[in-house]
Amino acid sequence: MKPKIWIKSRSFDLWWFIAPMALPPLIVFFLPEQFTNQQKTEIFPWSWILIVLSIDVAHVYTTVYKTYFKPSAFKIHKLKLLAVPFLVWIVGVMVYSISSKLFWSLLAYFAVFHFIRQQYGFFRLYSKRETSYRWRKGILSITIYAVTVIPILIWHVRGQQNFNWMTAGDFWYINLPFLEPILNGVMILIGIAYLFVEWKEKQDSGYLNTPRILLTLSTCFSYYVSIVLTNNDFIFSLVNVIGHGIPYLALVYFSEKKELKEDSPTLLKLVLSKWGWVLFYAIVFAFAYFEETLWDVFIWRENTVPFGWLYGTFNQLNDDQVISLFVPLLIMPQVVHYILDGYIWRKKDYRILQE
Repeated sequence: MKPKIWIKSRSFDLWWFIAPMALPPLIVFFLPEQFTNQQKTEIFPWSWILIVLSIDVAHVYTTVYKTYFKPSAFKIHKLKLLAVPFLVWIVGVMVYSISSKLFWSLLAYFAVFHFIRQQYGFFRLYSKRETSYRWRKGILSITIYAVTVIPILIWHVRGQQNFNWMTAGDFWYINLPFLEPILNGVMILIGIAYLFVEWKEKQDSGYLNTPRILLTLSTCFSYYVSIVLTNNDFIFSLVNVIGHGIPYLALVYFSEKKELKEDSPTLLKLVLSKWGWVLFYAIVFAFAYFEETLWDVFIWRENTVPFGWLYGTFNQLNDDQVISLFVPLLIMPQVVHYILDGYIWRKKDYRILQE
């Protein structure tokens, strides 16, 4: 009997976990020139609302459904859940006071690590019933890291592009372009080894691990198109944000719905009901909108479409000491999301594959 290899189902996984990685980079090749212009260095206002605000920032707050909004989890991890935000803010203030560039650089690399680990996490979910050969396990793990890390390394050896991970100059570039073909060669070799392992796995098990292959190929396609083949802020945001945010939103919703019990709190029962996904998303979007309002009104003053109506009411912060307190406070939910994400998807949660 063929074991279950999809997380929920073939159709659910394809639409919510694979398609967000595979379709955006494919769509890029059919976009009008105004969207793909290499010289454009800023994302379009409405695109920012639909991509960054509605997906990237909103998905950060879905962590609350597995932690702060979940009494059973909060009871077990109460000290951690209360202490982490405070410690993140304190450390953030200290780093920002030393250097704002250092602050944004460390944050950018932490975000990169988080993005990469999410793909590895999905890869592990699809490898629940994997080979017993250690060398095959090694190649499988190396591959999912390679298809994410190598494009980012190519970005580093190229130097500053028309897009940034967070803010201008947040990466520490090494500007050694002669390394790019070497990195491409390494990725090709790893890809060949990976396909060989999948072929051997099919021979031994009698079935092809389709979701794992699709996840690996779509991740490679996504990272390579958005970082290596193009040089545009809109494309980078479109491909990476959709590929990261939507699968996370879907996984949180599905995993919590599966763990729903009779004694679960009313809020969780409500947001996980038949049409509760509307409220599920509305709550995290409200958090995201509030956070971005504070960012734009008091710090950036860049997104006039959603927040410009408040510019006349509140003054932009100019005092460096106040900013050094305020910026780490605003970034705190994002960093807390990165940290808690390392706990809420541990191996015990792989049971979502077992039914």
